[in-house]
Amino acid sequence: MNLRKKFNHIYNFERSIGSSVALRVIKAQPIGVWEFLIPIVFILHFMRNKQSREIFIQNYMFTKRHALDAAFKMLKKGSSREDVLSGIEDKTRALLIAPETQGIYSETIRQQQMDEIDLLFDHYYKLLGANGQDYDALIRNAYGSRQNYLIFHQQLVSVEKKVSAAARQTLGSKADVDALLRIEKTTEETRQIRIEKIFQS
Repeated sequence: MNLRKKFNHIYNFERSIGSSVALRVIKAQPIGVWEFLIPIVFILHFMRNKQSREIFIQNYMFTKRHALDAAFKMLKKGSSREDVLSGIEDKTRALLIAPETQGIYSETIRQQQMDEIDLLFDHYYKLLGANGQDYDALIRNAYGSRQNYLIFHQQLVSVEKKVSAAARQTLGSKADVDALLRIEKTTEETRQIRIEKIFQS
């Protein structure tokens, strides 16, 4: 399978997780086009507009898309790891001074997001270098066993919770903690279903 097809399998998997979670925790409501242009961590938009599934998915995908694009670029163009990740550093720093993110995006959130992106970058790089005709096969061939994959999965859960904690710290009393806990629980349940499918005997 070529690199672009692997990219698409990975992207579609991640988006499907975000979509499944959104369907379970957010009721549908139309949104404005401008809202797609503010890519910050999902809890922040969830706080502003609890009814928007697509906003949730776009924000869920924020760190995933940055990491996946970087891993793809490194393999496709021969860029260095340092170069592709420094580009993400620049983009996330720019969000700190954007007028629309003042008071809801902080250096603390950004640093935790970069830790998540760093972990995801290595994960996606491994998947893009594996053999397989679909996402499940890429995971099995990249990790070799359910246990090896679960080690990554637990690391991902840990870094995502640190991003959420940074968001709660930044937002203070404005943070919708109950919503965040529902999102975390639903995301984990959704992923566990997929893990069972990938490694079923």
